[in-house]
Amino acid sequence: MTRSENPEPRGRYFLLSYAHSPPLASQRPGDLDRWVTRFFGDLDQAVSRHRTEGSGLGGGFFDQRIPLGSDWRAALAGALETAEVLVPLYSPAYFSRLQSGREWESFRRRMLRAGVEDPMSRFVPVLWTPVLGEQHREWARDVPLFEAASPAYPDNGLQALLRLKVYEDAYRIVVDRLARRIVAVAENDPVGPSPADDVDRLDSPFQPEAAAARFAVTVAAPTTETLPPGRDPEAYGSGSPQWRPFPEGHELPLAAYATLVAERLDFAVVVTGVEKLGDDQHDKPGIVLIDPWFVATDGGAETLRAYLESLPLWVLPVVVVDRERHDPRITALARETADIVTDASAPRAETARRAARGIESFQEFVALVPFLIVEAERQYLRKGPMQGSATDTPEARPRLSRDPRAVPGREADD
Repeated sequence: MTRSENPEPRGRYFLLSYAHSPPLASQRPGDLDRWVTRFFGDLDQAVSRHRTEGSGLGGGFFDQRIPLGSDWRAALAGALETAEVLVPLYSPAYFSRLQSGREWESFRRRMLRAGVEDPMSRFVPVLWTPVLGEQHREWARDVPLFEAASPAYPDNGLQALLRLKVYEDAYRIVVDRLARRIVAVAENDPVGPSPADDVDRLDSPFQPEAAAARFAVTVAAPTTETLPPGRDPEAYGSGSPQWRPFPEGHELPLAAYATLVAERLDFAVVVTGVEKLGDDQHDKPGIVLIDPWFVATDGGAETLRAYLESLPLWVLPVVVVDRERHDPRITALARETADIVTDASAPRAETARRAARGIESFQEFVALVPFLIVEAERQYLRKGPMQGSATDTPEARPRLSRDPRAVPGREADD
């Protein structure tokens, strides 16, 4: 093989692991985790500067770089199997979220199976924000603090150094030292790709007894058996949750994508198809994904209207209009569906009203889903059946996000 053939990398330098932030109502979609995004770009560039030419390793992995609509689980699994170093961004939220803890544990187990005597030597943790809890400070004891760069780093965390211009030089020094350490670990003793445990089957080592709050994703869409005559069956499957509009937009069913987003925000998700619409799904926050073509099925309009009339404020209807298949009937169906939702549903916040009016692209759906999930949680916490309910257990009820910015009534700090 010649040098010009550019062989595929045999692994990657690092995987960035962090706690996803729940959005604020005033935020734009592009602002979510923007400081993490900026830090990853800076760190990846610094690693590129210090890497040895011909190392055979690819750059860092950051889940925000996964192409829109791709299989997020498969991409994360691939990164966990190929990264030489894990870079966790330690914060109170990181130690509280099941997803981040599971990523941490999956990587540690992979290192053990690979014969690494000290798996923690393959971690290059970052103090992203001050770690407040005593038990969490114990986990963060191995964070390289680089006090010589700036005493502000151990006191305030790297995010503060990134955000405040007065600490710009100190931030650059810390990033450079992190990059040097990543390159040294990855190149001096490469482990190579190896299997990693499925994160969904692991407990978080930080809070092994924690149970995720539950979130409902209900789908009102036809199946291949109930599809109206003349409708293109490509977007449908044997069950309602398999509905996949926007054929060029995403690999996964729409419900599967919503599930991934909710899981990042620390929910355990229950997906229910159209055949279960009559069941009681109102004891948890949730969203209802509605295909206007469901209204055209036998009895679909009546079923949807009856379901929506009993819908609590913490379950948000989301009408998704697929115009990409150019079926002339969709305009009238979308209008009829929107009228059913408007007539049957109580007044809601602007984000929820926008979703009820109709989403017409996968990009718009991706942008809105985190906001809808957080809005459903907020409504449940404010008005849901949390007192004296038979389902009022740690497993069944949602918990306030560990990110203080997402607590109802709490203002953002930026």
